[in-house]
Amino acid sequence: MNILQLTDLHLFAAPGGRLLGHDTHAALQKVLAAVRALEPDAVDAVFLTGDVSQDESEESYRLAAEALAGLQRPVYWMAGNHDCRPTMARAFADYPFLQPLEVLALAGWTFIGVDSCVAGRDEGRISADSLARLSERLAAVEQGRAAVVLHHHPLAVGTPLLDDCMLRQSSQFWQAAQAERLELVICGHVHGDHSMPYRGRMLEVGPATCFQWQKGASDIDIDDKQGYRLFSFSPDGYRVATSFA
Repeated sequence: MNILQLTDLHLFAAPGGRLLGHDTHAALQKVLAAVRALEPDAVDAVFLTGDVSQDESEESYRLAAEALAGLQRPVYWMAGNHDCRPTMARAFADYPFLQPLEVLALAGWTFIGVDSCVAGRDEGRISADSLARLSERLAAVEQGRAAVVLHHHPLAVGTPLLDDCMLRQSSQFWQAAQAERLELVICGHVHGDHSMPYRGRMLEVGPATCFQWQKGASDIDIDDKQGYRLFSFSPDGYRVATSFA
């Protein structure tokens, strides 16, 4: 089972919208063209891990949906800190191939989505109820391997610009995620790729489709590359590769 991770699209209501001088819709089209050029069976499904919009407009979500429809694959989405979740859900409801990522069983893995976003805040937070629900869902996984998918990074990646707005309850998250079958956490938000081991588990951070931040940056410093990640999952584990279009 091959899953494409796309994250941090930062689209506007119309094509041509620019974030810090960069055309985010054109960047998405560039990434999708690279994905479509892969082998026909290279992608089975897509995880869309937040910050789909920059301006929170319904039009930006429809722009994303129309672009992603060309992949002809199911897309499982979650909101990022720049998204308006109600608007996102309302727009995406018109596209059956777009489904919120909650609990999903594929290829011997159980993927559990966690909402880490608070309206109007860049940093991530998870409510006590959501942390308890995460623990319950992980405890219910009786077979195979488990992965948690969220927007914000729960470990510092060494880029102060982004670590200032990482998941605030990192310790509480990892406490809630203490489950025997949990092997993997997937996130976006960082605008850069990282693979980080932590206490026998892996944190996999996907690059943005629009542009990357220079690793280690404490101020605005852009690396003009458009990226995606491709995971291959099996009952025995996973492999991941980062690509830049």
